[in-house]
Amino acid sequence: MAIWDPFRELARIERETRRMFDDFWGGRRREALPGVRRTVLPAEREEGLVGTPAVDLVDKGDTLVLRSEMPGLKKQNIHISVTENDISVSGKAERAKEEKAKDYYYSERAYSSWERTIPLPVKVKSEQVKAKYEDGILEVTLAKTEEAKAKRKEIKIE
Repeated sequence: MAIWDPFRELARIERETRRMFDDFWGGRRREALPGVRRTVLPAEREEGLVGTPAVDLVDKGDTLVLRSEMPGLKKQNIHISVTENDISVSGKAERAKEEKAKDYYYSERAYSSWERTIPLPVKVKSEQVKAKYEDGILEVTLAKTEEAKAKRKEIKIE
């Protein structure tokens, strides 16, 4: 049985409050809260867990490339599904810390999971999607349909 620590509880409430404000204000920087100057990472990342990660979607002409930073996640804990109109990415993070000594025992576990569906600006070939996860960065390459490629038209400026 764990002994209740009021300071740990206050720290948890502070982290949750920061996370709430980070999420509300678009959540990439802790400096959104007045007077806080310790770090520029969201509260979840300080603990080694990932909140809903930010996503970049880049149009490369014939393909769309989705990139997302997911530090600390294991590849087997990331799931991707694609339709011709959207892509869904989900994941879960687990962290465990355990210390044993002659006169004490400390064990803590934390879990985080999320799912995000991103609508795509054009139709893609869901059977031709490639994904790789390396050094905490997920990169998904989505091939556009021929119909979507044909819609692009360059306009001359007079």
